[in-house]
Amino acid sequence: MKKFLFVTGIVGACTLLFSACHKGEEHFTPQSINAAAFYNEHGATLQLFSGDASAGFVITGAGGTEISFPVNAFVDEDGHVVSGQVEIGIIEILTKKDLLLSGVATESNGQLLESGGELYIQALQNGNTLQLNPDHGQWSNDPVHVKLPRSMGADPAGMILFNQGPRYDENLLNDDSFTWLVFDESPQAMVQPYSYDFNIPTFGWINVDKFLGYPADQLTYVHVKLTPGSANGLQDIAVMMVFENLNAVIGLNYDPAMEWFGTESFSLTPNLPIGEIISVAVIAKDAQDNLYFAKQENITIAANGLYTLTPQPANQQDISWLNNL
Repeated sequence: MKKFLFVTGIVGACTLLFSACHKGEEHFTPQSINAAAFYNEHGATLQLFSGDASAGFVITGAGGTEISFPVNAFVDEDGHVVSGQVEIGIIEILTKKDLLLSGVATESNGQLLESGGELYIQALQNGNTLQLNPDHGQWSNDPVHVKLPRSMGADPAGMILFNQGPRYDENLLNDDSFTWLVFDESPQAMVQPYSYDFNIPTFGWINVDKFLGYPADQLTYVHVKLTPGSANGLQDIAVMMVFENLNAVIGLNYDPAMEWFGTESFSLTPNLPIGEIISVAVIAKDAQDNLYFAKQENITIAANGLYTLTPQPANQQDISWLNNL
């Protein structure tokens, strides 16, 4: 799974202040937006819950995700069933804004995916990580069950379940990151009118996604360059492609030899569909933790397209654009 942004635990926020002028003449100068504050407010944050492992319980996330934990659903590192209070943390990734700011791109070994939603689950007791009791696994009679809110904007046909795993590239690529791997190609009765309903095989990341199946001759690499000098002093630069007509976001990695961002470092073959409409966004920060941003909208992907952007201090219009993804 690609992580492109400088987030910690997936966090986000923003503050925009204006100063007024003197001598009766109004003049507003936007002040800088703090990057950490921006992610704290706008990112997909870790939500915390607690429940009694001995009794079983249900939690509901801020985005509407419902997770049912049966009695004795947790074991410790030695495989012993846990009783008493446990702490649950979840992250809901349900929108293109969530995808962009979290950096969890919609790709599997380089192949573009469309997302029906992504979910992270962790379980702790007294600070110790807990595992899912195998007796309550995906195919058991009493599993941990998830109802993930279904976006009406994404076609549910072909959606299957993925979880996090090591990238498979036959050691041909210099990329040791994680990606999304299929673990259930035919979840029974998963698509419901307003949710995707499924059982989980383990805690951690789990996604409802689908392959898009573009013919190979309709795929290309594209690249993004930053205006010379515009990245001087910037840190944690993330370049993301947001698809207009798909619930999909993919990140581009920097190639120092070519001085551009692309997908070759994690895709053996061209992987971006010619003709799809995208926006390209750049997010970064400077040494003072001020947020920088650039975007180019309404791009129709062309073969071997090259796009140039100039990061500048972020403003309220940039925040509004992100909020409306």
